[in-house]
Amino acid sequence: MTRIDAPAAPRRLPLACAAVCRVVLLVLLLGAWTGTAAPAAHATAIGLSDQQPTSWSDPRLRALGLRYARLIVPWDAVASEPAIVQAWLDQTAAAGMEPHVAFEHLKTDHCPGAQCVLPTVAQYRAAVGAFIARWPQVRTYTTWNEANHPSQPVANRPDLVAQYWQQLVAACPGCTVVAGDVLDSGDFVGWLRQFEAAAAPATPQLWGLHNYGDVTYGTTSGTDDALAAVPGQLWIEETGGIVTLRNAQGRITLSTNQTRAAQSIDRAFAIAATRPRITRMYVYQWKPNGPYDAFDSGLLNPDGTIRPSYTTLLANLQRLATASAASSTATTAAVVQPRATVRWSGSKLVLTLTCPTGKRCRGKVTPTIRTQTTKTAKARTVKLAAHTYATTAKTRTTRITLKVGAVARARVRRAVVRQLAITFAATLPAKTTTVQTLKLKRP
Repeated sequence: MTRIDAPAAPRRLPLACAAVCRVVLLVLLLGAWTGTAAPAAHATAIGLSDQQPTSWSDPRLRALGLRYARLIVPWDAVASEPAIVQAWLDQTAAAGMEPHVAFEHLKTDHCPGAQCVLPTVAQYRAAVGAFIARWPQVRTYTTWNEANHPSQPVANRPDLVAQYWQQLVAACPGCTVVAGDVLDSGDFVGWLRQFEAAAAPATPQLWGLHNYGDVTYGTTSGTDDALAAVPGQLWIEETGGIVTLRNAQGRITLSTNQTRAAQSIDRAFAIAATRPRITRMYVYQWKPNGPYDAFDSGLLNPDGTIRPSYTTLLANLQRLATASAASSTATTAAVVQPRATVRWSGSKLVLTLTCPTGKRCRGKVTPTIRTQTTKTAKARTVKLAAHTYATTAKTRTTRITLKVGAVARARVRRAVVRQLAITFAATLPAKTTTVQTLKLKRP
C-alpha cells in the first residue's frame, strides 16, 4: 500500500505510489533521425496507466486513443503474482497498448521498518531474467520504481540500483530501460548523481521522475533540477492530479479537491511541452481502489463517474492532436533533404546523397562517427570533415568521400554499436538543419 507523509516543504510530496496504485502516461516524442524527417515541434503522445486489469476494458479509456501503459510489479513478480501480471498484460494488449513494467519492493515489505528486503544483484538478475523470459512481449522496463522513497529498500542505495540497471540491460538486449527513477522529494538530485557515478564508465541516457510536487503546487523546480542533474532523456513516469492524500494512519494530509487535481493535469502538460528532453510522461491513475484510497489521483470517481481531471485530460489530448497534426504538415512541406547511404571503400567512407524527384538539394554535411564498445558503454564520437553537396533536377545523386583516420577505424572495428550521424545544413530548397543517423558496417 502507498505510504505518504505530510509535505516537508510547500512544493514537495514525499509519497510513493505502490504496485496497486498507478500507471498513466503521456508520451512526448522527440524527432529521432533514422532517414526520415523529424517534427520541428515537440510533439506529444499520451497514454494511460493503472494497476487494475479491468480498467483497460472501459470504453471511455479506449476512446482516448492512448498507446502506452505502465505497470509496477514486485521484483519477484514471476513467483508472487504471475496471474495478476498476465491479466494486466492481456487486457492492455486487447486495448492496443504497449506495456511498460517497473520493478519495486516485495508485496510483503514494510520499509523502512521490518520487513524490508534488499535483493542481492544475483537475486535481482535471476528474478528479472525470469520475468523477461516469461513475458517477452514487454520491451520497456524501469529498473526500480520511485527508488529514492523510504518505502523502497533501495532508498539509500543508488549504487546498488545502478548495478541492477546494468543487469536488466544485459538481460534484455534491445529493450528500453529507464535507469534511475525518483520522486521529486528530499535529496533526489543527490540520489541521481550517486547513481550516475556508480554506473560509470557507462552513462545512462534515460531517467525517470515523478513530479507530483511541481504539478500540485504550481512549480517547475523539481523537474528542472532533475533535467539539470542528468544527461539524456527524462520520462515523467508518474504525474497527475491528486484528489485526496492520506498518510499511513489514514489521516488526510492533502484535502480533497477535484478542481486542484484538474489544474495539475494542465500543469503536467505545460511542463512537458516546454522541455524537449522529456520524451514520455505517465499520468496516474484511471480510478482509485476505493473511497478511502491513501493516494487518490483517479480520473474517475470510485463509483466510475467522470471527474474534472478526465475532462481536462481529454481537452489536452485534443489540443495536442491538433498541434501535432499542424506541426507534421508544416514540417513535411518545409523539410526536403537528400536520402543518405554509406559504405566502406578501403579506409574511406563513401556517402551517397539522393535528392527527391523533381527537387534540387544544396547545402553542407558534417558527418560524425559514433561508437560504443557495449550497448551500455559511453558513446565515443569522431567528427569528420564537413563537405558541401549540390544536386540538380536531372542529376539527383552525388557522392562524397570521407577520410577516416586509423584510430577511428579501429574503434569502429571493436564497437558493437556503430553509427554515422550526418548533420545537414541545407540552403536549398529551404534553410533547415536536420540530422540523419545511419548504421555503419565494420571496415
